[in-house]
Parts: sequence; C-alpha cells; structure tokens
Amino acid sequence: NDWQHEEIRCVAMNDHYVENQNCPREFLMNKNNRVLDPTHLTSLPGSVRVGIRAALAYGYPFDTNFETVMSASPSEKFIKRVSIRMVVVCGYRFIIGWQHHLGKDMRYGLSNAEWWTLAALKLQEKAEAENFEAGWVSEESAMAWTAEPTGIFEQTDILCRKEDLDKAIWKSLDALEFPVLLCDPFLPECPVIGLNKSAQTLTGWAAVGDEVTVADAKLLAGASPLQRGAQYLTYGRYEKSEELERVAVRTACANGRPCSVAFRGMYAFRGDCSMWLQGVTLAQGVNRGPLGGGTQIWYLVGILSKDSPADWAAAAPKSPAMEAVKAAMQGILASAEKDLPCDTVPFAQMDKHQSAHPYGGEVRLLQETLWHMAKSPE
Repeated sequence: NDWQHEEIRCVAMNDHYVENQNCPREFLMNKNNRVLDPTHLTSLPGSVRVGIRAALAYGYPFDTNFETVMSASPSEKFIKRVSIRMVVVCGYRFIIGWQHHLGKDMRYGLSNAEWWTLAALKLQEKAEAENFEAGWVSEESAMAWTAEPTGIFEQTDILCRKEDLDKAIWKSLDALEFPVLLCDPFLPECPVIGLNKSAQTLTGWAAVGDEVTVADAKLLAGASPLQRGAQYLTYGRYEKSEELERVAVRTACANGRPCSVAFRGMYAFRGDCSMWLQGVTLAQGVNRGPLGGGTQIWYLVGILSKDSPADWAAAAPKSPAMEAVKAAMQGILASAEKDLPCDTVPFAQMDKHQSAHPYGGEVRLLQETLWHMAKSPE
C-alpha cells in the first residue's frame, strides 16, 4: 500500500493473495485499501480497527486473528490472520500486509516472525540489486508516536448506548462559540462526525449528516471521496517536506496523540487555519460486539484557530477554547444519569440488542474524562 497517497491505496498484490483471499486484482488495485473492510456487513472489533490504523499511520507492528466476512460473499464467515508492517524505500513509506484464512491453506502456516524474516530478505536483495536505500520501521521507533489516556480510569454504574453518547457530545460542543470539530476513531478512517458553525466557516466544510455511518457502503459501490457523505482529516495533500505533519494527523486519528497542524481539506494542500487535535476517553465498551472486551471509548477533538500551527501548539492547551471543550465533556459525564437515555436492559441480554450504527452499542461511562497525551518513554 502506498502511504503517501491521500487515501492509502493498494499498489501491489501477489498471486497468493488473489487466490487465498478470492480477490481479483481489479477489485483492489489502485483503490483505497479499505475496499476489503466490510464494516457495513460486519463490524471489526474496535481494538482491531484501532490497531490496524496505528500500523497504517505510524508503522506500529500489528498482528491479530479475528472473525469477519468476505466482501464478495457476506454470508461466509471465516477467521482472518492479519500482520502489518511499514517499510521506507528511498525515503518513501509503504505498508506491507499479509493475510490469510486460518485453516484454508497450510502453505501459509508459517509464524509471523518467519514470514517477516523472509520478507526482509527479499526486500534486502531487491534494494541491493537496484541500489536503493530501504529499511523497516521498528517497534522501538514507532513507540515515539504512541499515546495513552492520562488520569484514573474509574467507571460509574451508568450505561448508555454509544450512539446516544455521540449525540450528547456533539450537542454540547455544537453550542460552543469556538470553532470545534469531532471525529469518531471507531468508524473507518476516523471521519468527522460533527463540526459547529464556526468550524464550518473556517474549513469550508458543510455540517455532517447521518450518512457518515454508511460511507463504507458507498466506497464499495465505487463512490469518489467527495460522494461518500464523509469528511476525513487524513485526506489532506502534503509536500514531501511535510511528511511528519501527515504522520502527526494520522497518528492523532489512531490514538489521540496531541498535535497542532495546518487544516487541509480533502485532496487539498494546507489552508489558512490550524487545528489542535487531541483524544479524550469517556467510557468503556461492555458488550461482546465490536466495542466489547473492555474497549476504551474515545473521541478525537479538533479545535481550530487562525494562528499558525506553531503558535497554536503553544496556546491551545491552556486556551479558553480548550477549557470550554473540557468543561463541556466533563459536564456530559456529570449529567449523564439525568440527561442521557440510560440502558436498563439486563447485562446478560445486551448482545441481543442490535444497533443501526456499525460501532454503536452499550458503554459504561467513566467518572472523569481522560485526555490523551504522548506516551512517555520507559
């Protein structure tokens, strides 16, 4: 996959992938790699979604097995093994991933370490033959881009549906006088799910509608980025010298790591305003669906300014806008029992309740908001 593109696109696939994944080349080549991510058919576990995004954003190695369905045959379930790494060739980043159906073909039974050792040897041979510089992004170097919630993770007894929490958060932020946008990292590619009128004025983007949750289906149907009903911070256009800013934006969408960057419209170079991006955790998933298994429920907040990215990096963390956003978020938790539609369904029955939202479902709220910060080196 070509990391440099606005949408990370598949640029090569071998014959084994075509055969094992039942994926004709024309179905994926030169298209957004999410073509094979059938969220509108079955939701990936939230931890898998975020893990894949971290691998694609800043090269953190990712290995997992999970149950999914085939895009070409939605009734067919299978266990997929996925392993992803990032490589840099002549200064350009590429994402290499291998996948196979567990139990389908014993030719692919090697361990992750064995496969990546083989891949490293092949890359080294080719690079030396062409006199190219090539190297892998290591787990140690990728750790510099990691982030984590700060504070005490203390749950309440209050249960609600994530889609109701989405609406409550946006209702509160929409009322602020400061330009603010909100992204959902559990939807594919972390789309914007709300931006208030002040933010619309600065960005030129329209208000967000409910169609953002079905953008996947439109992608699979062949719709262009501007026809899918979703807006993405990661679709900006960058010069080669601005690569670290692109890493910062994609990383913020993967783990909420704070950064100050220039706003860029989709497929557009830098605009004339800046964004402070930062993640905030408010809840934990409690069912066995895509948000289950203790998934921490977080959102990405963007606060916009006419300041330069450097000036906004210094001012944003203690700005009146940030204080207002923090107060609004904490206010949602404080008034949740009274204001949010709380779920009264017995815990054992929760999995029987279906949600129209691919990443909806029951969550348990926290006592305090936990804002994400860059993870300190150990």
